[in-house]
Amino acid sequence: MIHPPRANFFDASALVKVFAREPDGERVRKYWENESPTKYTSHFCLYEALSILKGLWKNRKAPRYTINEEQYHKAAWKLITWYAATTRYSKDLDLHDQVVLREALALSQRHSLDLSDAFQILCVKEGLYSRLIEDSQTVLVTADDELAKAATVEGIKSWNCLAGEPP
Repeated sequence: MIHPPRANFFDASALVKVFAREPDGERVRKYWENESPTKYTSHFCLYEALSILKGLWKNRKAPRYTINEEQYHKAAWKLITWYAATTRYSKDLDLHDQVVLREALALSQRHSLDLSDAFQILCVKEGLYSRLIEDSQTVLVTADDELAKAATVEGIKSWNCLAGEPP
């Protein structure tokens, strides 16, 4: 199915599935490869994804999935270079701005989300591609069911890449 041009905001959980090639990430990797070229994330998600990658490498006791040092470096390098290329000419919301902080806190409290997730919703709702509407509306791609539900309540298209069909 061909979609109209739209942006896709990938949160840390989805980015790790793409770049670390997690076993349960096949659907999101296919979506990544076939969707519009406009894919982006926030600096918060970049740092969170790098932290998750480190955990997959260093935390060998994690039962779900681990990566070795070479896989870690490869995934981190690809993630960072992708992020650098996609954000070179775009401006993220300013987390230091008091208005943005208040809005993130309100979202966090309203949906029992951490501030990072609330900031992601704001990035889609008020950020660079927030003016896209209808079929072109930005999609928040995540493996976090609570974040996907909160985004939908806030009027954002979302897709939990572990459940449901891609938008």
